[in-house]
Amino acid sequence: MTHALLARAAWATCPACQQAERGEGFGRVLLRGAYVAANEAAIRRRIENVAVRAGFTQPERRIVSVDRDGNGLELITTSQKLAHRIVNELKKAFGGRASYAWSDRDGSLFATWQRDDRPS
Repeated sequence: MTHALLARAAWATCPACQQAERGEGFGRVLLRGAYVAANEAAIRRRIENVAVRAGFTQPERRIVSVDRDGNGLELITTSQKLAHRIVNELKKAFGGRASYAWSDRDGSLFATWQRDDRPS
């Protein structure tokens, strides 16, 4: 690109970047249970792998935050689809129970994954 083209360009911030900057998203995931605390590193790696894979084809789908919350983790994602995919992949990889609740108001997703037993 030439400097003339760059000077005429209209610059904007992508919607996912704006969401991440504001700390908001359309997906909320709660991870609960003794298994989460005992295997946090492996669970975080799996979450990151799922997010990287999703971001490869759909860069607007990303994780806004991952925070420790009592005996578990809480994630905020820019899209409900990524939240759903994360919980689904955790269930496939580690077992446990998953639940999903979509909001009629704004279409956001509240998902939980829980596994109470500790690994042997």
